[in-house]
Amino acid sequence: MCPKCSWNNFDTARFCANCGEPLRGLLGQGDVLQGRYRIIKVLGCGGMGAVYYAEDLRLSNRPVAVKENFDTSPEAATQFRIEAELLATLRHPNLPQVFDYFIEPKTGKQYLVMDYIAGEDLEDIVEKRGPLDERNALKIMLQVFDAVDYLHRQNPPVIHRDIKPSNIKVQPDGTAILVDFGIAKRYLPGRETVGAAAAVTPGYSPPEQYGQGITDQRSDIYALGATFYFALTGQVPPEAIERVTHGDKLVPPSRLNPRISPHIEQAILKAMSIRPVDRFVSVVDFKRALMTPSVSRPAPTYRPTPTQPQQPPRPSPYRRQRRPQPVPSNYNLEVSMAGCVTTFAELMLWFAILWAIFGGCRGCLFVGFAFLLTTLTGWKIAGWVGIALAATSFLALWHLVVFFARKLNWC
Repeated sequence: MCPKCSWNNFDTARFCANCGEPLRGLLGQGDVLQGRYRIIKVLGCGGMGAVYYAEDLRLSNRPVAVKENFDTSPEAATQFRIEAELLATLRHPNLPQVFDYFIEPKTGKQYLVMDYIAGEDLEDIVEKRGPLDERNALKIMLQVFDAVDYLHRQNPPVIHRDIKPSNIKVQPDGTAILVDFGIAKRYLPGRETVGAAAAVTPGYSPPEQYGQGITDQRSDIYALGATFYFALTGQVPPEAIERVTHGDKLVPPSRLNPRISPHIEQAILKAMSIRPVDRFVSVVDFKRALMTPSVSRPAPTYRPTPTQPQQPPRPSPYRRQRRPQPVPSNYNLEVSMAGCVTTFAELMLWFAILWAIFGGCRGCLFVGFAFLLTTLTGWKIAGWVGIALAATSFLALWHLVVFFARKLNWC
């Protein structure tokens, strides 16, 4: 199958006929392992192995995840048997259960069978929705912390060695599951990491995981810090080996996301220290630093030394407010009378024009209506005073118009 689109290709093909992706010699769609696990599609593929979505034919086609290890060396096979037996005994709500393991005699490849965990992985969530806020990021990461702490408390401790956002599944109910135990190994002090456990993920693997370095619990702490860094910033941290060879170029997460709390940033930077001795000793210490805000004094404010005596600032004249002048006692009456006269004059002008157009009895009827409307307007503006003024003015203006109309023989 194609590692990218799970398209089934011919065994002799070098590139996928569907998407053009280089093929890796993976299993074919419909292949059955151990007469029990039928391969459906590829969930993920890396440099050391692949993970398939499969069905358990013996348990009513129950969905399972099958991890394939590409290393077929005798050393890897021996180490695989030891570690698989240990992983099968683990039980934690934030870890998938490993319930079967086997080695294919024809190819020599090793396989782990574990629970299939549905849901989006943390990498897809951040890429689709952007960086998470501290509350949601902590809700997910603290569950992963509990799972890693459980692994580290085993006797001997189990080091995951591949903690990264794509290996954290977030189920619809918010439960976070740390998956992919392909290179999880027991920690034996003083022994170098075997080749099967030396796989690295740029940005998330610590420097000691490159080559034949010794990895321990602090290696997982580095990966936890890098994963938390990605969740809060949306940026993959620089590769650890680049930080070693070209200087520590890790950008503080607060520069990428100013809303990150100072104690969260300090904890992440400490967990991602280049030297293991500078990191947290345990996951519990890392968790405690995240949950305990640091109390720090504010930085002193820079104040220039005055060269001459400073005078107290004078109040700006533009901000000075003047006292309001007292309102005259007859102010409201004057406003009411002026408004009444203005309204009356405007109405009379229009009434005169309309009367001239219509004339006769219709004009008298219109004048009566206008007189009623004028007095009503005066009532609304100035009450009884407005009615008296409006009625007097209307009658006077009406008699004046009639007088001039008779003089000019208009009627």
